[in-house]
Amino acid sequence: MRTNDDRQYVELLKQDDFSAFNALFKKYAESLYAFALSITREPYIAEEITQLVFLKIWEKRARIEEHLSFKSFVFSITYSETISWLRKEKSEKRKMELWGNVASFSSNETNYTIEFNNIQELTNQVIEILPEKRKEIFKLSREQGYSNKEIAVRLGVSVKTVENQISAALRTLREKLGETGILGILFYFITFH
Repeated sequence: MRTNDDRQYVELLKQDDFSAFNALFKKYAESLYAFALSITREPYIAEEITQLVFLKIWEKRARIEEHLSFKSFVFSITYSETISWLRKEKSEKRKMELWGNVASFSSNETNYTIEFNNIQELTNQVIEILPEKRKEIFKLSREQGYSNKEIAVRLGVSVKTVENQISAALRTLREKLGETGILGILFYFITFH
């Protein structure tokens, strides 16, 4: 089948011609599957991606540009879907590892309480050694619940200064607490809840 046949099939596809869709599927499904498989190394996932690509093609058929290369278009979608799957897979693995660590850590409540108390104490120590202005801004934000704008007005500084000081304080805390267990009890409950 020649490339200009793709253009004819796309024109028919845009008119809801399922036989044109089927012809494009037969022409490209195998090579798209092989492409996805070469990246994912998972036959089942490569098959899912291939089916998803053709589902998207059918759903968006009215918007396909027939003057552009259909082959490039379909491989571009496949690449995008494969990368999307890889990102999701990486994120899911990370979540599972994190929750596995939290579950095993919290199974021993005594150790958990001791570790949590240690992290609270370390957090307070780190806050106390922050530069004076940074410490004041951070405490107003996290301990007293003031908004960045309220802190800026109260201290006569810009909101940007407040944001920068809070970011610097969080960076310091993250570095210090990251050395403790379970990512500093999930960075001390995402910095004080």
